[in-house]
Amino acid sequence: MPGPAQAEGLPLTWPVFDAPPFTITEGEHRETGIFDRIRRLLASRLTDYSITSVTVPFPRIVTELKNGAEWCFVGGVKTPERDSFAVFSRPVAMFYPLRVVVHASKRARFEALGPLSLRSLLTEHQSLRTSILRDRAIAPAVDALFREHPPGQTYARFIEAYRMLLSDRLDYLVDFSSITAYNARQIGAPDAFVGLPFAESPEPVFARVMCAGTPWGREVVARIDAVLAEERASPAYRSIVQA
Repeated sequence: MPGPAQAEGLPLTWPVFDAPPFTITEGEHRETGIFDRIRRLLASRLTDYSITSVTVPFPRIVTELKNGAEWCFVGGVKTPERDSFAVFSRPVAMFYPLRVVVHASKRARFEALGPLSLRSLLTEHQSLRTSILRDRAIAPAVDALFREHPPGQTYARFIEAYRMLLSDRLDYLVDFSSITAYNARQIGAPDAFVGLPFAESPEPVFARVMCAGTPWGREVVARIDAVLAEERASPAYRSIVQA
């Protein structure tokens, strides 16, 4: 649903999708996520833009950027494929660490496969069920494996995937520990999951502002980079990303 626009100026749309603890679109903690707070900081400095927020599924964000819409998404991961249709700011935050997430009761089963490898899980243990968020980019090596060996299903919201993992409808997910911890609390099972390191896990992965790869998008990214150059070392900004 579109949010209120700022005063008349150059158009800019912030697309948002529910990805706690980075973006939170519902409940008592709405708009208090790390990327929510970074968006507000950036908006407060981009005063000559007429900014509108819209909550949409993540695949819609990718489609609109490919179509050259005047959209900028806070939290995009830079990949070679995305470089063909988007431009990226300096890093705004860091995702860390990436893990194979399993129900605690299955920990021994997965550790017995060690050293754990996503390639091995996808090619030699295909009976183990997993799922991914459609159009998500996690890290180049991981994304390439999921393209080569796509899971049989996708999900639209993180909390759906964690409910499936809790109810034994999935065997594992590949996700960042902060997202796992938040969603485990949200479904009332804070100790239900464990995260296991795996061979292809990159450390770290940087999140950026991702805008359409147009002259408009390059101008917005240049403005955002200038803001970040001033703000990233400030106590206020560090309090956001270290929360």
